[in-house]
Amino acid sequence: MTENAQTLPRIFKWFKEGEVAASGFPESEEELCAVADQGIKHIVAVTRQKPDTEAIERLGMTVESFSGATSDVATLDFAIESLHAAALRDDKALIH
Repeated sequence: MTENAQTLPRIFKWFKEGEVAASGFPESEEELCAVADQGIKHIVAVTRQKPDTEAIERLGMTVESFSGATSDVATLDFAIESLHAAALRDDKALIH
């Protein structure tokens, strides 16, 4: 476990080690900093909560928001495509 594990979003876990992680919604800039410290470059947001785009961009990450992905298959497909595009760029990604 990394030294900043206490500041990672709740239930942070690597789905595919060093490539794709999943977590609860990052609720503070401190949590976003911890995500960036993991080397994550792209965030895929599938919750209805609005991500802090300014903080994410300031930390050198990108974000795509797919509100409604949990109830709409087409939106979920777009979220999966976003993760796939990040993998093709060799960007570590986080989905929440």
